[in-house]
Amino acid sequence: MKNRSSSPPLHVHVDENTPVHVHIKKGQKTTPAKSQPKHKQKMKGDTVNVRRSVRVKTKVPWMPPGKTSIRESAYKWEGPTHRLEITPPDSEKLLSVLRLSDLSTDEEDAIHSKMNKYEKKIDSLMNVVGTLKNEAKIQKREEQQQIAKRLLEEQKDELDEVTQELVETEHENTLLRRNIERIKEEKDLTLMQKRHLQHEKECLMSKLVEAEMDGAAAAKQIHALKDTIGRLKNEKHMTSSDVNTLTRQKELLLQKLSTFEETNRTLRDLLKEQHNREKDAQKLMEQQGLLLKRLSDSDAEKAVMQKHAFSTWENMRFTDQAKTACELSKSMEAVRGHLQAQLRNKEAENNRLAIQIRNLERSGAQHKAEVEHIMEQLKELRQKGERDKEALKKAIRAQKERAERSEEYAEQLNVQLAEKDSYVAEALSTLESWRSRYNKVVKDKTDLELEIVMLNSRITDLLEQQTSMEDKMREDRDALVDKLHRQATESTSFKMENERLKATMVPVEEKLNQAQMEVQQLKASLRNYEGLIETYKSQVMRTRMEADEVTVKLELCDKENKTLKDEMNKEIELARKQFQRQLAELEKLPEILKITETKLAECQDQLQSYEKKNMDLSAMITDLRQRIELQGDKMEMTREKYQSAQEENKQLILKLEELERKLETTGAQNIEFLQVIAKREESIHQSQLRLEEKTRECSSLARQLEMAIEDAKRQVEQTRDRAASRERAAQSKMLELETQLSRTKTELNQLRRSKDDSERRYQSRLQDLKDRLEQSESTNRSMQNYVQFLKSSYANVFGESALLSSPIHSRSPP
Repeated sequence: MKNRSSSPPLHVHVDENTPVHVHIKKGQKTTPAKSQPKHKQKMKGDTVNVRRSVRVKTKVPWMPPGKTSIRESAYKWEGPTHRLEITPPDSEKLLSVLRLSDLSTDEEDAIHSKMNKYEKKIDSLMNVVGTLKNEAKIQKREEQQQIAKRLLEEQKDELDEVTQELVETEHENTLLRRNIERIKEEKDLTLMQKRHLQHEKECLMSKLVEAEMDGAAAAKQIHALKDTIGRLKNEKHMTSSDVNTLTRQKELLLQKLSTFEETNRTLRDLLKEQHNREKDAQKLMEQQGLLLKRLSDSDAEKAVMQKHAFSTWENMRFTDQAKTACELSKSMEAVRGHLQAQLRNKEAENNRLAIQIRNLERSGAQHKAEVEHIMEQLKELRQKGERDKEALKKAIRAQKERAERSEEYAEQLNVQLAEKDSYVAEALSTLESWRSRYNKVVKDKTDLELEIVMLNSRITDLLEQQTSMEDKMREDRDALVDKLHRQATESTSFKMENERLKATMVPVEEKLNQAQMEVQQLKASLRNYEGLIETYKSQVMRTRMEADEVTVKLELCDKENKTLKDEMNKEIELARKQFQRQLAELEKLPEILKITETKLAECQDQLQSYEKKNMDLSAMITDLRQRIELQGDKMEMTREKYQSAQEENKQLILKLEELERKLETTGAQNIEFLQVIAKREESIHQSQLRLEEKTRECSSLARQLEMAIEDAKRQVEQTRDRAASRERAAQSKMLELETQLSRTKTELNQLRRSKDDSERRYQSRLQDLKDRLEQSESTNRSMQNYVQFLKSSYANVFGESALLSSPIHSRSPP
């Protein structure tokens, strides 16, 4: 530094690299401006020093990028290849030229107001987005709650149906228990009846004993008659005492026979009553067995219903657990998505900060290179400013083009959103169509169940009809069997009467009257039997017709009703057992007939012996006549007695002849009875064959019914499997559609978020560009002002006229 005058020295502090041109004007007062050059030189040395400005940002309220330059006091400019940062001088160093009044605060206030408005808008948009998310979540929860309520209502309906079925089964069980109690009471009554039967059995035994005693007494009387007759044969003389004894013995025989007949009649009545009671007891036992079977079936159904109710309850609990698990998983997924979104936002912010730090580091590195050439660039600032203006215009155009492209991209995103909405609408329509199909499937299932119920009802009706027909057939068969028993008992009674007639040869007159009455009764009974046979034939024809009708009905019903149960087999087995018992009882009839034939042969032998005895008696009578003729007068009284005895013998002979005739007629009647019995045996054999054919038909029908039941069960199971598969397919499709809906919703949310992010980025970029433009303009103005200040300072110090040519432009406020 050199001092050309005696004036106080001028100290100028300048960096080594800065070129300084000093011009001194002589004779000019420099007193007023002495203090200013020093200050200005110091300011120059301070202000020209461009420093590296790398700062770490503190936590401040969020602002869009580009607005941080407003908070900082440095002036920054960033081009496509270079970056410039100038720290303005302090207010104390620029009291004369640059002041706080020169920097307009209106722009900062406007920018701050815009920033506040922008932040408020962002907050309002975030609040709106949060409310929309909350509403969407609430809608999802409401839909889930509605679905859960529907499922719960369906499960409740199923539980109500199950409870109703349980109540019905309990009601049936109560009825069956009451029936069992009644049966127990009837058992108690049967105990009383057993006691009564024991008493009746005792009475029967006593009656049998009495009948045996009467028979023994009659046999004794017959033996006494035989003894008297043999004694008379041996003595060949009859006295009045002998005649009296014969008459007495005859009367005693008649009395004994009458008592024996009365006892036999009472025994027959008692036996018939006993037989009827045994039949009633058998019917009661059969009814009791049926009731017990029904009880066991009802208990099994009750157990099945309880198992079904327990399974439905477990399904309900499992569905509740699944619902809670689904809700928890959905809530966890929502929380997970929210956390992932927050993490993504944080990562984006971290990436943004890292990019900003890298940009700052790069700017620092570039700043070092640019500091060396900054003084040379000061001369070319105008040219560079113009170039920069052109570049900024180009950048603005490029940004406008980018904004237009972003708008186009946003429109494309909107179009994609519309397409997604249409896809969602299509998915919803497909959902509704699937729901309608599902409802149709449910309706078809209900219709099938109703058809199954109708078929079951028809089958039960047919079973009832079949049971009624079987009951009628059983009643007819029982009636036939009863009639056969009656005929057998009547045949035995006829045989007993024949034996009695053969045994009671002496008391013929009363027996003849009884025999005539019995013959008339037999004729009437034969007529009745013939009528009964005709009625049986008509009944058989009717039963054939009914059986044909039943077969036709069964053939028609086989097509409609194919679900008969296993009870048919049980009933058929019971019927088989009963028919086998009846056949076993009927098989005893030929043995009884053989026994009766043997008895008839014995009776014929007895008749022949009685005829021989009669011939002997006639010979004895002739001998007695010869003796009476020989004795003559001695035996007049004896002759008279003998004549009376002879007359009695003649009468007896006539009666014997009549009895022989009657015996012949009874033999013919017996032959006719045997023929009738043979015909009945043939009819019984035919009925047995028919029964066998019917049993075969019943077994074939039962097999067909079992096959039909199995086919119907298979069809029902197939329909159930199909309905279940359809339900599963519908549920899987529903789940797929729900997943697609959730995916589309997530994609929509992602697209919306990307749209919002892109809008925010573009807005931040626009604001950055605006801020950079403002910064460049402010830097240009500050540089122009600083250049003008340098020119004025040099002009004032050195008085150079060349520098005064550039006018000083005052900074116009914006």
